[in-house]
Amino acid sequence: NPAGEITPYTRAAVQTAQQAGIVVTLATARRYCNTSQIANELGLQGPIILYDGAMIVQHPTATILESRPLNAAIGQEAVEILVRHGIQPVVHPNEGLAEEIWTGPAELDNLWIEAYFATYPERMRRMPYETLCAGHPDPLRVVAFTTEEAIQSTLPEISALNCTWTTIKRGSYNCAELTVMDKGCSKASGVLALADALGIPLQKVMALGDNNNDIEMLKTVGWGVAMGQASESVKSVANAVTASNWEDGAAQAIDRYALRCATKSASNSLKRATCL
Repeated sequence: NPAGEITPYTRAAVQTAQQAGIVVTLATARRYCNTSQIANELGLQGPIILYDGAMIVQHPTATILESRPLNAAIGQEAVEILVRHGIQPVVHPNEGLAEEIWTGPAELDNLWIEAYFATYPERMRRMPYETLCAGHPDPLRVVAFTTEEAIQSTLPEISALNCTWTTIKRGSYNCAELTVMDKGCSKASGVLALADALGIPLQKVMALGDNNNDIEMLKTVGWGVAMGQASESVKSVANAVTASNWEDGAAQAIDRYALRCATKSASNSLKRATCL
């Protein structure tokens, strides 16, 4: 929920789903270092989708199953676009689960960047803008935290790159976030890859989401559920809308859709999956 807590109802719903043979996973923009605790609290064991689909990691062994990096040359172009617009770029390198955070000199820092770095000071590394992506292995993604207006000003140039980009409202920092990734990479592509690896038909997959980076995933799976706090653009593509995360909306959706479906098709040998 918005307080960063997993309620007993949500934990129980996830555990009941797993006991019913449903594969429950996380599909998140977050990194492994701040997703593993959530997975532990939910009692998840298995693959989880990170970095908006750019990495799939086996939990709790922390084994990287798949990564989908952004071409370094395209990443460097994205960095240069952001710098021209006075926006501090952040690069997440594809160097295992060390999960360093690379950025440029402090001259372009803003309040949101400072808050982000203060959360992970031991992982932060500064370097010249010219070498944030250039000269390194392909990164997972390039990110920016700023105002919605500032991000919109970059989009004509960002859209011209051979990449996928998304913008979301970042509630934890009360700002807008731009993410630049490999062309075709998204939470949806991560769900597709994972469902294929597990032998689960997409029509048997339910996904829940509340932000712009969830839209393609909700449209791709068999049953997309928008959280109650989601914007109208997210709700409009969903098959159903559940309660907000203040009201245990995820748990309600698992009970109402995933578990009810599992009960009706208990004799069916096909696996089912739920992506939170």
